[in-house]
Amino acid sequence: MDWIQSIRSYVMVVEEGSFNGAARRLSTTSSAVSKRVHWIEEKIGVQLLKRTTRSVTQTEAGALFYKRMKQSLDSFQSIIDETRSVNESPVGLLKIGATLAVGSKFLLHYIDGFLQRYPDIRIQLTTTIPGQLPEMKLDLFISRELEQFNSLSFRSKLLFEDRFRFYASPQYLEQHGEPKSVEELQQHNILIFGEQLQREFTLASGKRISVSGNFATTNPEALFHAGKNGMGILPTNSVMIQQELQQGALVPILPEVYARDTTVYAYYPKLDYEHTRTRLFLDYLVEQIAEEKRVKD
Repeated sequence: MDWIQSIRSYVMVVEEGSFNGAARRLSTTSSAVSKRVHWIEEKIGVQLLKRTTRSVTQTEAGALFYKRMKQSLDSFQSIIDETRSVNESPVGLLKIGATLAVGSKFLLHYIDGFLQRYPDIRIQLTTTIPGQLPEMKLDLFISRELEQFNSLSFRSKLLFEDRFRFYASPQYLEQHGEPKSVEELQQHNILIFGEQLQREFTLASGKRISVSGNFATTNPEALFHAGKNGMGILPTNSVMIQQELQQGALVPILPEVYARDTTVYAYYPKLDYEHTRTRLFLDYLVEQIAEEKRVKD
């Protein structure tokens, strides 16, 4: 019996929760799927599933087996896709991770164009909350600098440096006036990313300032929506609000006042072979960022 086919059948039974569901996904019969799973259990000498007339559940050994085999199947498919890409157009799944703000505001600006250029590549984007380390099964993770990453296991590539400035909507400025100094800025309503209504910034000069407001959130989309709708002044990087700046929904204020540069990196595992999809995506990002900078300058 085919080992890989049997492993795929077992994984599908677990994910579908039944032999019938797995059979439908695999375009075969439930008895064929059952035989494959039984063959695996005999082969390794361990019961993987508990079967009743109403349900199928994993044993402890089955749960471990599923986790490892799922990873192995993904790696196996990735190797096939990678090998095929040498002589054909690149294909396969690219698993990208990013912090919530980077994923929802920065990366989405580029993903559509990349998929149009490489129509046989698929992207799975996973976002993390602040402070949460990414899963190791990702092909690529994009965020601010992560000192916790083991340099022996991961490579890093600097994507861009950007200054943290202050922005407001024309509606807000018309209603509240435009601050002309740091002292005036501190009297305005500042929209805060985080769980507190107050935040400190270290300016490029080294001066520390404290700002506060009536709205704080850990949801970047909510924060940018609040800024566009005139609820307050928005501290952020320009790369996160490219569309809003182009449309005039947000405008920079106090251009000479900015926090220290923010650096964003791409992290990816060190492999014995070149991961084509990762390289293509990074090349595309660098190309697009450089072109946007050229146009801006």
